[in-house]
Amino acid sequence: MLRPNNVGSWDEVRDRLNQILRGWSGYFCYGTRLMAYRAVDTHVYQRVRDFLKRRHKVKGRGTRRFSDAVVYGELGVLRLRHVHLGPQPCALK
Repeated sequence: MLRPNNVGSWDEVRDRLNQILRGWSGYFCYGTRLMAYRAVDTHVYQRVRDFLKRRHKVKGRGTRRFSDAVVYGELGVLRLRHVHLGPQPCALK
């Protein structure tokens, strides 16, 4: 989906990516998920950054223009670590 031949608008690409991530988090919602979600978030960030770097012809790795905060904030990619990971402990309520 984040391949160079994908010429859809960013909104279409982002919406489809978020749909896949929501499905993945729903399917693998049992057990300890934090390490898995962290690994997926890291992989998704790197792939999105590379995809946007190619699309916008940015030199280098693109980490300055497409930082973590930009990808998961302004551009609206779903961060799995922020998906509800279960009820809060009683001490935090």
